[in-house]
Amino acid sequence: MTSQDMEIAFKQGLDKFDSLNYPDFQTDQIELILNQAQDQFVKQRYGGNNLKKQSFEETQKRTEDLKNVVVNSVVTTVINAEGAVLAPTSATDNINTLARFVTLPNNYWIMIQELTGVSYVGCNGATITDRVFTKAIQHDDYSKLINNPFGKPTESKILRLMENGRVELIPPTGTTITDYHIRYIKEPVRISITNSVNCELSEMTHQEIVNAAVSIALEGIESRRTQGFEQVIQNKQE
Repeated sequence: MTSQDMEIAFKQGLDKFDSLNYPDFQTDQIELILNQAQDQFVKQRYGGNNLKKQSFEETQKRTEDLKNVVVNSVVTTVINAEGAVLAPTSATDNINTLARFVTLPNNYWIMIQELTGVSYVGCNGATITDRVFTKAIQHDDYSKLINNPFGKPTESKILRLMENGRVELIPPTGTTITDYHIRYIKEPVRISITNSVNCELSEMTHQEIVNAAVSIALEGIESRRTQGFEQVIQNKQE
């Protein structure tokens, strides 16, 4: 469906519910509701918070639903003014002196998989480069793990914290972070009827998104009616 087709389908969906008693939604309002429905759809399909309790990639249908918003990204090394290669950004506000910050892409939404590129000197004196497991941790867990022999970072495991649109990667002593490889679900492009921007999700999802938009609209209408009815009752009681 084009965005205009989705607008028509939305209005037709409301027509099935005695549209004479419902307000006439303007184009900008329909755009807002369609985008709310699209966001809701992606989150439900990813996390399994849906009627079938099936999460992302659990079935072929779920994979197809979100395939157009799954993105690969590699945050590569930084080169300074002198042309020297540096590890991803170091900063004075890191929680660990060895940690490095990596800024996430602007359209980043939900992490699927992550690996950290590392470099270290092996037992034979040779430099080893690898991509290793990256463990997401909470700030509350940091102090418990950093000195725990089974929880602290190692040459094959990097700890990761989230901080204000960035990740903080914590390696062990002697290991240099070279890059950061992620696969994530990006924020879907905003549907715009006015500017002819179509929904980028798989075509098979479009009617489901329209149906969800109709449900959101109906819930909003009924909520306002309920609030108005309660106000009438309160006025009568006064």
